Amino acid sequence: MTDFARILPIATLVLVGLGFFRCEQPVSGTVGTVAAANSSTAAAARTDGTGLSIVFVKVDSLQAGYTVVADELGRLEENFTKAEQNHNNRVADFQKEVQRLQNQVQQGLLAPNKIQAEQQRMARKEQEIMQQRDVALASIQEDQLRIQQQFSERVKEVLEQLQAENHYDFILNQGQNSAVLITNDAYDITPLVLERLNVAVQDSVQ
Repeated sequence: MTDFARILPIATLVLVGLGFFRCEQPVSGTVGTVAAANSSTAAAARTDGTGLSIVFVKVDSLQAGYTVVADELGRLEENFTKAEQNHNNRVADFQKEVQRLQNQVQQGLLAPNKIQAEQQRMARKEQEIMQQRDVALASIQEDQLRIQQQFSERVKEVLEQLQAENHYDFILNQGQNSAVLITNDAYDITPLVLERLNVAVQDSVQ
């Protein structure tokens, strides 16, 4: 859970599984202009009859540039940091209490029955601390899976929309977990996908 830079590996693998979809004409603005040029280049292969129309997206860039995911990951990291700090504080307090009891035992300040009772109490307290940690981590993991699923579903929707609009034969995924090793940036539609993702977010806010 500490590695956020790799927080959406499942989303990446899902897109590898999606693998082949099709894409669209851009909206407006600088990103749209760049995406339009790439879209025209990629479409040329089909219109002149020379071959398939193939483009690709960079999933890592989608994750970083999609504002909803970026905001959610930032919130998730804050929650993890707080949970980790709370756990460390509880552990530190527990260790201090254990040391205090050990000092009392060494000084002969506790009767044998009291020592046994304190040992049992500290064992229960230690177990409680570990359970609290597990509950916090489980909640964060559940949040992470939810973000992964929403990201994958939303990107899939956009790719399907773009496929229907532009009739690409294939949309590949270029990333660490994909089989695509080298690509020509002229066929990169990542800016177009990001624009579509973030425009939808802005429309929902308005």
